[in-house]
Amino acid sequence: MHLLNHSISNFRNIEAIRFIPDRGVNVVFGQNGQGKTNLLESIFLLTGAKSFRTKKDVDFIRQGEEKCLIESKFFLNSRDQHIRMIISSKGRIAEKNRGGEKRASSLAGIFCCVLFSAESLLLVKGGPQQRRSFIDFALCQISPKYLIEIKNYSRVLSQKNSLLRDVYRIPGVYDMLDVYDRQLAETARVITKMRKSFCENLLSLAEHDYLAISGNREQINLTYSSTIWEDDKISFEQGIDKITRLRDTDVRAGFSTAGPHRDDLLITIDGNDARGFASQGQQRSIVLALKLAEASLMERSLGEKPLLLLDDVLSELDGNRQDFLLERLTDCQTVITGCDPLLVSKRIDASVFEMREGRLLS
Repeated sequence: MHLLNHSISNFRNIEAIRFIPDRGVNVVFGQNGQGKTNLLESIFLLTGAKSFRTKKDVDFIRQGEEKCLIESKFFLNSRDQHIRMIISSKGRIAEKNRGGEKRASSLAGIFCCVLFSAESLLLVKGGPQQRRSFIDFALCQISPKYLIEIKNYSRVLSQKNSLLRDVYRIPGVYDMLDVYDRQLAETARVITKMRKSFCENLLSLAEHDYLAISGNREQINLTYSSTIWEDDKISFEQGIDKITRLRDTDVRAGFSTAGPHRDDLLITIDGNDARGFASQGQQRSIVLALKLAEASLMERSLGEKPLLLLDDVLSELDGNRQDFLLERLTDCQTVITGCDPLLVSKRIDASVFEMREGRLLS
């Protein structure tokens, strides 16, 4: 898969630009605040996911305008394809191949990319939410089934939590909770199995890269930590038993205290928890290995290489890590932002674009 052209108008500080990237490595450089990350963000939105920078769609709209537009052509499944997205105060509406307007989330699994940004370091040093989001974003692109299951789980969980907040004012509430708990146990079972499998496959790829980055001195390990299941059996019976036993705890808390929404991915270096043990260099190496593994898993599952988006991360890496990353980019389409284009162009062939005050110069 590769992006052929990408046009945006009235998006943040960008009035109108058309980006025609090369099929290889593309560098977009400029001083801070010129719009480099805005361009990457607009490309990322083609995945159907929410922004990695804001939760409010209205933040995308250029000041003084009522809506913004994103139009992109990309090559996938041996043919050119097209996405058109309109963002307004009502949200994001997308149209694929002129097939009618739908919610932007319907694009999940169509246009696939891997994002590596400064915020990606939260994969190691941040809370469980960052690691769950990393797993969910990758799996939603890889598996339509997973996207359905996580939506169903979120819907039922919201309904159950609403009951738990008003448990003493709703007649027959415990019978209703029994129904929701059975639904949650089954959906949580499917989600947990898919997440565990993803993390095992991720580790098989990431540990090789991390060994190479660390000079064969250290070894990482990934363990999916479920708040419901304590072993690999992951049966419905075990799930409903654990959820039922937590009923009183949930009632006191006013929300469901266990499930995929509370799980975590434990990352260790030589058996030590990376959150407290890893140095900044080790954290960057772990994230680099995980992101490269994510891209490889997408290619393995989809039969297409995802687009790589690297937002001002090279300056965060030392020379050896920069070289390692750039060597891995030679056979896939990549868009890299940064202040110094020479960090890339002096090492590998790359097309270079300058972003200045929301205008793209080549």
